[in-house]
Amino acid sequence: MPISQAYKLCPHGVYICSGTPISFNQYHEESDKVMMILRKYSEIFQPTGIDEAYLDVSEVWRDYGSSPQSIAKAIQTEIQEELSLPVSLGVAETKSIAKIASDLGKPNGLIIVHNSEIEKSLYHLPARKIIGIGKKTEQRLQKKGINTIGDIASLSREKAYLLMGDHGLYLRKVALGVNYRKVGYSRNGGRKSIGSERTFRIDQNDWNFIEETVGQIVSRLFERLKKNSLLTRTVSIKIRFQGFITYTRSFSFQNYLSDEKMIVTTAIKLLEEFKSTTKKVRLIGVRVTSLKSNEGQLLLTPFLASSLGKN
Repeated sequence: MPISQAYKLCPHGVYICSGTPISFNQYHEESDKVMMILRKYSEIFQPTGIDEAYLDVSEVWRDYGSSPQSIAKAIQTEIQEELSLPVSLGVAETKSIAKIASDLGKPNGLIIVHNSEIEKSLYHLPARKIIGIGKKTEQRLQKKGINTIGDIASLSREKAYLLMGDHGLYLRKVALGVNYRKVGYSRNGGRKSIGSERTFRIDQNDWNFIEETVGQIVSRLFERLKKNSLLTRTVSIKIRFQGFITYTRSFSFQNYLSDEKMIVTTAIKLLEEFKSTTKKVRLIGVRVTSLKSNEGQLLLTPFLASSLGKN
């Protein structure tokens, strides 16, 4: 249930991590600790959010026991003992199936799905369990009589393509367990992006408050950039309105920068086009990408500011 809906139904409830800067700072701190533990087990590491990541353990699992379950259990145990946090893990031959298995294991579960067991373990599940199937796609599939993961797996390549083009082929590969996308490579903690979002307890149309929130988000992002000695070249915003209507916008500078004020200014400028809408804002997010290590070069902020105005 969306937190905003829960708040409407139970406004006097106690809401933990409700969007205050302190609670989100703590959330990020704990997330970083979890990610540090994960990196210990494999250099091939791909964070996909503040509370989710993929690990490729195909070359290292034998160091922990007779099956991949041993390394997964070791990870789960260390996170519990070091941080007192539950964590759900999915182990599979592909990222997509591992994600489904992890979701099935919540809370604090460990689910292993071999490719030979996909039919027995997953085919009965709703198609929406696959990443990439949202509400609209699910409805579209249901109109064609496709309701489960098994229904997708039974499609021929031709029919999958006729239904949804390349996306249909992707969904079929996921269902069959042959979507072998590599886990993103990250040596020594390298990052491809850093982002943060804020879901408002009450949907907002106060743009002064929304812009203040953007400033708070960027402040946290900038601290993480400094902590990891990173520069950024691209700033993106994500905005979600009532009804889960979501938009993203991005701007790329000509040079790399490490300037909190410039990131804030850019993010707020990207929001300008949405201020005339009558819908209230449910979520706001900022992400910085195109990252590289800060080698100490001097950057001309005025030049960057002028280039933003010209683009």
